[in-house]
Amino acid sequence: MKFPHIILVILLSLVTAFTTEKYVASHNDNVGVAKESVYDRVMRTGTLRCGYFIEPPFTFSDPNTGKKSGIAVDLAEKIATELNLKLEWSMETSFASLTEDLILGRYDAVCASLFTLPRSGRIDYTVPYTYVPVYAFTQTGRTEFDNKLDQLDWSQIAVAGLDGEGATTIARKKIPQAKFVMLSQNDQIANMLTSVVDKKADIAFVMPTVFKEFDATNPNKLQRIASDQPFYVFNVAFGLKPNEPAFKNTLDYMMRNLSANGYLQSLFQKYDPDKLLFRPTSPYQVAP
Repeated sequence: MKFPHIILVILLSLVTAFTTEKYVASHNDNVGVAKESVYDRVMRTGTLRCGYFIEPPFTFSDPNTGKKSGIAVDLAEKIATELNLKLEWSMETSFASLTEDLILGRYDAVCASLFTLPRSGRIDYTVPYTYVPVYAFTQTGRTEFDNKLDQLDWSQIAVAGLDGEGATTIARKKIPQAKFVMLSQNDQIANMLTSVVDKKADIAFVMPTVFKEFDATNPNKLQRIASDQPFYVFNVAFGLKPNEPAFKNTLDYMMRNLSANGYLQSLFQKYDPDKLLFRPTSPYQVAP
């Protein structure tokens, strides 16, 4: 074998050995270091970190003090107390970022009124803690939509929407031919109603509690479209990072217990005295 050939063989052998060693070391590092689960992190630190978004009566935030209250807030705080955890309201999120925030670990759960939607499989949910209706609203005085939502030529109707929001997502599936007037994901849900007031859209689909809050500051501008059924009824839950079974099972357990002992029902009596939302019920019936 000639001298240059010997050098080439030696160089190739060294490169192959270095590459193999690097792969084995990297592989061993990945196998040997297990990533901490959300459940383990919460229990180790003794802190449950919650993301949230503002949606009365589930979540209120005092503009002066920042103090939070509402159905979802009280529920999250009760869960933390029962588990001997400190509750930390980590950050306000939006429909644009809540799944990414979960994946990146900016908080442990979206402790809010999250409608259960597929969301590309990038988010998991607790068992529902309630079910809420969504209705259609239009300008005061308009009656042409009454009791006709299943008969309308939606291609001639402008519907206010909010990108990523639950009612809008369902509306785009149920009535895809409608002309949607979309707001950005970072906008407020109530601004869909503002679009209808401003006549940029004919109809908006929202929870009755959202309309109540809007109507308090914009009286007699809009009215609910007459119908014997809601446009849609949503499961409402907390949002979780996917593939975290221990954490999900723990929160599911708490949701079921707080429903069985009447705590959940008491929150709706406190925050929804007008009974605009569907109430959670106990999962049993007392024998006579």
